[in-house]
This record gives sequence, C-alpha cells and structure tokens, in this order.
Amino acid sequence: MCLSVTAALVLSGCEREVKPAPPFKRTEYNRVVIGNSVEPATLDPQKAGEMAANTVIRQLMDGLTASDGEGKTIPGLATHWESQGDRIWTFHLRDAQWSNGDPITADDFVYSFRRLTDPKTGGIYGGYLADGKVLNADAIMQGKARPETLGVKALDKKTLQFTLTESVPYFPDMMVMAWTYPVHRATVEKYGDKWTQPEHYVSSGAYLLKGWRVNSHIKMEKNPKYYDHDSVSIPAVTMLPAGNEFNRYRADEVDVTYSVPQDQIKSAEKEFPGQVHHITSLCTWYLEPNHRMPPFDNPKVRRALSMLTDRNIVTKVAQRGDRPAYQLTSPDMQGVDQIAPDWKDWSHEKKVAEATRLLNEAGYNDSKPLTFEVLYSTNESSRKQISALRSIWKTAVPFIEASLINQEWKTYQDTRNTGSFTLSFGGWCPDFNDPSSMLNIFRAGSANNVFHYENRAFDKLLDDTLSAGRTPEERTKLYTQAEAMLQQDTAFIPLYHQVMVNMVKPDIRGYSDHDPLLNYVVKRWSFAPETPEK
Repeated sequence: MCLSVTAALVLSGCEREVKPAPPFKRTEYNRVVIGNSVEPATLDPQKAGEMAANTVIRQLMDGLTASDGEGKTIPGLATHWESQGDRIWTFHLRDAQWSNGDPITADDFVYSFRRLTDPKTGGIYGGYLADGKVLNADAIMQGKARPETLGVKALDKKTLQFTLTESVPYFPDMMVMAWTYPVHRATVEKYGDKWTQPEHYVSSGAYLLKGWRVNSHIKMEKNPKYYDHDSVSIPAVTMLPAGNEFNRYRADEVDVTYSVPQDQIKSAEKEFPGQVHHITSLCTWYLEPNHRMPPFDNPKVRRALSMLTDRNIVTKVAQRGDRPAYQLTSPDMQGVDQIAPDWKDWSHEKKVAEATRLLNEAGYNDSKPLTFEVLYSTNESSRKQISALRSIWKTAVPFIEASLINQEWKTYQDTRNTGSFTLSFGGWCPDFNDPSSMLNIFRAGSANNVFHYENRAFDKLLDDTLSAGRTPEERTKLYTQAEAMLQQDTAFIPLYHQVMVNMVKPDIRGYSDHDPLLNYVVKRWSFAPETPEK
C-alpha cells in the first residue's frame, strides 16, 4: 500500500521496486558525454554570464588562473604571480599557443580585459573588474573613460600587470572565471558575433569547438596545440542540455549528469550505488523582489513574505539535502559569520500574526488581496518549489494571491535583466570563495543587481573591506555587518543553500565532488581501465 502525503505542497509518490543495475562496462573510449543544465546563451567569454556557458568555455579556454578539485586557485596560463601591497598584481605567462598556432601573449589579455569592461560589448560581467577595483574600470563601464585607460598593461609579451585602486587580496581568485579568459583578437575582429561558430572558434584550452547544435549538443575535440596536450586523456567531449539526461544515463548514453530528478534521488542511489554524488556547493537560492515594482517596493511586504516562508518545507521538496538559508553567503564560505533575522525562532503563530499586521499596514487585507506574479525558469524542480511556496503563503494568510509564470531559460534571463518582473525565483553561485563574490550583486549599479536594491551604507561596507591593512578578522566583521543590513532591509528572501546531486559513471577517474565552486575540467579526467590498445 502506498500513501500520498501532502503538506500544502506536492510531496508525494510511490517508489517502484529498485534493484541495482548490472555492472557498467564501457564499449567506447573515444568521448565523454555530460549533461550541462541549460543551453548556453553564448560561448564568448566576455559576453558569458551563466553557469552553463562558463562550464563549456572552461573546457575550450584557459585563464590566468584555474581551480583544482578542492576549489583552490592554481596556475593557468600564468605560471606564477606576485603583488605589491595587493594593489599592483603582476602575472607571468607560460609559453602557450592558440589553437591556430599563434602565441598567447600579454597583449591578448589586455585586449580581452578592455573588451570585457567596454560597455559596447554588452557583457553581463562588464563590471567584474570594477568589483576588483582595477583602475578606471568603473568609469569605463559607465562610459566616462576610454577602455584604453583600464589599469592593465603588457610589460612584455609574457608579463601582464594590473593596477588597482584598493588592496584586493583575492584578485588572483577572480581570474578563475570564464569572462576573464582571453580571446583571439584577429578572429573576433574578423568575424564579429559569428566568431563563436565552430568553424571560426580559436581556443586557448584543452579542447576545440567542433560542433554546436542549439538545444541538442555541443561537441569538442582535443586541441593538439594545447600546451599540456600530452596530459589530456579523454579525446572528445559532448555536452547536452539537461533534459532527459537521467534516462539517458540509465541507457549508458550519458556519463555525467548535471543533476538527478528530485523524486529519483533515493531510487538512483539504490539502482546505481556509489554513482550518485552529493556536492556541498556555495550556491544560494532565493526570491528576488523587484524594489522598483509594487508591491515589493514596500519593505513591509518583503518582510512579511520572508517571515511566512517555511524554508524547511521548501528544502524537503528538492530532497537533495539543501540547508535552509537566512542570509546570502553559505556556511561553507570562508570569511563570514552566520546570522539570522530576529523572527527566525518565533512560533508559526507569531510569524503569521506579525506578517498579517505588516501587510495590513501596507494596505492589504481580505477586501484588497496582495496579488503578485512569481517568475521562474521552466524546470520541474523549480515549479514544485514555487508551488509549495504559494501554498505556504496562502495557507498562512488567505488574502495572499500569487500566480506563477514560467519562461524558457533565455527568455527568463532577459525578463530579469530588463526588470520586467515583480518577484522571481533565482540563485547565485560565487565566482570565487570570498563573501564579496556573493555580496557584490547587491551593489547599486551592479549589472547583476536585478533586485534594484540601493543602499549607499551597504556599498560603503563592502568598500571598507578593501581598505589597506585590513586583517581577515576585520573583513569578516564587515561582511557580517553587510549581511545584517540585507536582512534589516529584507533586500531579498533567502530560501536555501544548495547541495548539488549528480551521477558519474564508475569508470571515470579524476572527477571531484569536493569543489564547492563546481569548476570541473574534463582535461583532468580519464577512463579506467585506460583506452584499450588497438
């Protein structure tokens, strides 16, 4: 007998009898097939912004630095670096070539960093170097200075130097992300936006782009010009939008999944013992209130809704082991303390009473319901979580009437970036392991500040973390104060710190589930047993 239990949400289902799958035996050693969440919007490093694009570009391109299987920063195209007071950073490049045989030089980086910051490029991360306090980056991004004035220069063909306006001790960590990777100038200028097509793409990394069929697959092959070519074991990579990857994994058509359907996690662990990986990430998911749009321009509405949100129920919907969140930065992130709002441990009844009072003061009641739309990207897990939230709110305060709107990923991103929403379901994964990589999205003027939150005192706290001579302990205190300010303003509604669950075929070696930044690179993987001799 199977019982279906609902607690104001869809948490039901009967598990089929599950038996362990037969031992896996690979028949082809010529490629690895990977699920990659959604279709990338672009493979242009300076225009990329989402995780799906970052993942593909990371296989095709190298940056100044990289991260290892533990998430620690290691050399990339730069063999080493040093700084003067964390304000003048000098990187020394290794001897490496583009896939067309041209040498990779410091001038390539200068061109690419100027391109990243130039507002004409239209990159989502155009303000990234401004966050890193690179000289003139902020003025260039705002159109007040020419890209040529950016504080980066080539001292010679193999030496690159940055000048910062503040001391940024984590600056090399920032160079791990895809939008900081160099592009081949002659190719970009010759083909314009079409330079990312497979027949034009020039790589600096371990793989070449050999095919890209939108919403179907991206194919990559080993780059014979790569400086570390001999250590790359897997000859080809195919990446797929997530879709039905779990069924394809069962059919041995996919080697690594992006995720596991929430209602299949337990059965997957029984069917494929040892192949389901739980990765504690630094990603946080939340609701994004648009501070410029009613009703969420009213802080009382934001506070009431956050107070009514039962995070324990929301985390149970996904069944991944996610942890309830009350702030932006994860407990596993270095350099910040965990804090919680004053109402966290109130009884349910007290929260409902206070939230109702706040909504009444904001002008909402049985005669004038609080109505709004919740935007989310088309995804079954997201739908269930948002449906659960709507039920939680409605059960607690009947005059809350939320409607749900789902959009395909690219459309959803456009809607958020243009501010054409009232409340959306989103998340953020840091670019590097420092609280600034999370908190900077709330800076006034940040391209990633879809909340339209503005608080000069908050911005100043983040600026103060970079004052010369700050100790790590002092920076932690300032970051914690910034988190408290976001809570006081109810700038957003945190939901949970995410645990990623995926599946990896048992004969893949080198895959790490200890990197909280999720920056895997296939060039470090291999098959076991090794490719049979022909």
